[in-house]
Amino acid sequence: MPEKQTRRRFLTAAGAGAAAALAGCSGNDTSTPADGGDGSDGGDGVDGSDGSSGDGGDSETNDTQSGGSAGGTLQLMATGSIQTLDPINAKGSGAGYNQYNKPLMEFPDGQYPPEPAIAKSYDVSEDGLTYTFTLREGVTFHDGTELTADDVVYTYRRLAESENSRNRDDIIGETMTIDHEKDASLSEPTDEETLSDVVPDSLAVEAVDDYTFEMTLASPFQYTLFQIAGGTFAILPEGAVGDIEGYDGEYSYNEFFSTEGDGPTFAGVGPFAVDSWTKGSNIELTAFDDYYGEQPDIDGITFSVVGDGNTRLSRFRNGNADILEGMPTSSFNPDNVSIEERKGNREVGTYQFENGDEVNYGEIPALTTEYIVFNTKEVPLAVRRAFAYAMNQHEIAESVAKGTGKPAYHITPPAPYPTFEDGQSGEESYDAHAESGANANTDFAADGYPYGYGERLLDEARSVMEEAGYGENNRFEVTATTISGNDLYRQVFTRLQPKLRSAYIDMEITEAEFGTIISQAISGDMQVFGLGDGMEYPGPQNFLRFLWGDSPSTQFTRWGAEGSNYTEEYRDTAIEAWESNYAAEGTTEEDHAEAFQTIEEMNWASVQELPFLHPNSQRFWHDGVNVEMYGVMENQAFDDVTLDR
Repeated sequence: MPEKQTRRRFLTAAGAGAAAALAGCSGNDTSTPADGGDGSDGGDGVDGSDGSSGDGGDSETNDTQSGGSAGGTLQLMATGSIQTLDPINAKGSGAGYNQYNKPLMEFPDGQYPPEPAIAKSYDVSEDGLTYTFTLREGVTFHDGTELTADDVVYTYRRLAESENSRNRDDIIGETMTIDHEKDASLSEPTDEETLSDVVPDSLAVEAVDDYTFEMTLASPFQYTLFQIAGGTFAILPEGAVGDIEGYDGEYSYNEFFSTEGDGPTFAGVGPFAVDSWTKGSNIELTAFDDYYGEQPDIDGITFSVVGDGNTRLSRFRNGNADILEGMPTSSFNPDNVSIEERKGNREVGTYQFENGDEVNYGEIPALTTEYIVFNTKEVPLAVRRAFAYAMNQHEIAESVAKGTGKPAYHITPPAPYPTFEDGQSGEESYDAHAESGANANTDFAADGYPYGYGERLLDEARSVMEEAGYGENNRFEVTATTISGNDLYRQVFTRLQPKLRSAYIDMEITEAEFGTIISQAISGDMQVFGLGDGMEYPGPQNFLRFLWGDSPSTQFTRWGAEGSNYTEEYRDTAIEAWESNYAAEGTTEEDHAEAFQTIEEMNWASVQELPFLHPNSQRFWHDGVNVEMYGVMENQAFDDVTLDR
């Protein structure tokens, strides 16, 4: 499988299991069983770390071998060009954030539940609104200063208030929302409140004392600890840059985060410090002597940008890279995998190349969805539906992904999919709805996936286009963009191209770097593109918050924006489901499940995003690299890796 690129892949954990229920007063017991997780019953490996008891991680280490010696530099490859070190700005434009940054909470070796990192402990108020974190004392930034609660306040305010933030929805959006004030006049349009309208210094965050940080939510959110464990919430020194009110800034923005001056002056608190970096090509990290945790065993890490999947594979096989995260699907042979050990839903063993060379192999189902995004201002509904009719998700899973993934018919992955019956797993609910329309809330989904479950319906694709006035003499032209070097998306678009041609759609396929795609999607300059999204927490709202029709001018799909091709009835149905069954005060888990199901069905109706695969994550590594196969959260620091080569 290729590497998975997401809106936050370089910043946050992807995938998860069921979160701790945070109702009532709670402390550090993040292993408290979930109370259903908005429909997730903890099945399919979401009841603990990789399907285990939920104790926060294995005590066992090193899935392949023990031993190894201290020292050496770990050679890794980044898939997209490195553009910035700023965690609130980087959507797919960085590498290795969890190596040099730390948030309050973390996922050890990508396993959950989240555990305190910079925080030493925490408490949650009876009403589930106020979180109080006691910070570790003696935590040192890479610039030698000590971390205090003022640094956390500054960091969270930047995420919410800075004009450089591209992740405001994570802190003041529709799910986890720290209480704050808004003033519609602060940004365009001045008659409508947006995420950019937060009143400076109104965010409900406080440094109670040097080592106590407190934040208050606008409403309870059960996945709060998961959310703040993401790299977007990495703590930076107070006043490092002056891009929010009340801080002049010790450095200019580019001097601190980019390549200007004698830098790097960037300072985090992770196990590795940024030694040097070249915008777009590489980053050098050095073990930090004053790291608050156990000193890393290796001397450093080098990330080199290698955009092409085949080149990454070649470098790995030649020994010029220690770890390969995913392989081009065209090169992967599932028959060459030998699984020797299973830990929950992790599988570990070996992979043998055709020439007989053998390397270590790990695989885990990712809580990720690969899908096609449509800019609805550019692509009419008939064309979007024709894409859906022309696609066969089962064929993609078997022929393109070679069985290392599940056909995708919903945006929410199977494990955390909402459930409607006692004892039902998320995957069972997912399949029943897709196959036959079980528990459907709308007529559109009464019979299940409407564009052909496990089949391609080209006659219907032509018919829907003809009904919209298209034909041989009136063809629709569209440009589809795939991530440079990503074999999966390239193959999906290439397979679709002749099928769409028979349905009067001429599709040009182009490539662009992931950061470029995201930037152009934000500005509305993309027509059609491939994207993969990994869950930051195990609730369907993680993905569906972008699909229910609110704030359309800020969403990739622009669905409902002025000039977009949308059906008012569908959007009204989705908005009503979200506002009444999810966001309204006093709603229940059953209400939430109904809302999520309805929004999935309205995405079927509107085809804003066309899902095609829920992939497995794969890792390959050489014998001389003693590394743990990560858990479902995937995010992993390499401070306990040893090298023996």
